[in-house]
Amino acid sequence: MVGTAPQSGGRFTGYIGYANGAVKTYNFPVATQTHFSKRNALGVTVGDIDFSHGLVVTGSSAATVEYPGAMQTILYGINYWDTMVGIFNTGGDFSQPYDGFKMWKNGSVTTIAYPGAMMTNPMSISDTGVIVGWYVNNGAQPPFPYHGFVLANRVYKALDYPNNNRTLLNDINASGVIAGRHINTSAGTQGGFIYVNGTFKDVTAPNVQVLTLNGINVTDM
Repeated sequence: MVGTAPQSGGRFTGYIGYANGAVKTYNFPVATQTHFSKRNALGVTVGDIDFSHGLVVTGSSAATVEYPGAMQTILYGINYWDTMVGIFNTGGDFSQPYDGFKMWKNGSVTTIAYPGAMMTNPMSISDTGVIVGWYVNNGAQPPFPYHGFVLANRVYKALDYPNNNRTLLNDINASGVIAGRHINTSAGTQGGFIYVNGTFKDVTAPNVQVLTLNGINVTDM
């Protein structure tokens, strides 16, 4: 597994947790914050540095990735074939509307923009090429409703957890199982779920008030 952990002095480090319990940290040179988002089956990890530049780490080698012409690039997902997804902003401020993108191993890029959305946030791409994430419609007002989406074979499909105004789809595996988070801002409730065989299934844990699912195993639950 991969993630991000705080350090002293306001710094953040990326880390990799291995099955044997070992943990390896990584700080990109001169960066204040190094964030790790996803790691594929071949051991390639993606994320960003300082919320400004996409980051790809393979073994002891690291490289930055930029969407062409963008001021900010963040990588959120990568599959077995090293196809990556993330978000970019040409204005240099992610508080403003942004769009997503898909980048192949050869560096070619396709923009991901849910129809009618003012911002689209792809979070994961499966080994079969299916992309999941969330979007916000044009004209939406705070508290912004987040809608989950699935992009398969160039077709977008909305996917929302029932009776909640925010659905965030965070990961999908090759079997099509989706992991995510639902939020009801009016009721002040939220929780984690998996979506499998057309059904949302809540995921809970003892004595836990807030739970979100950010990842799922590559091939199975």
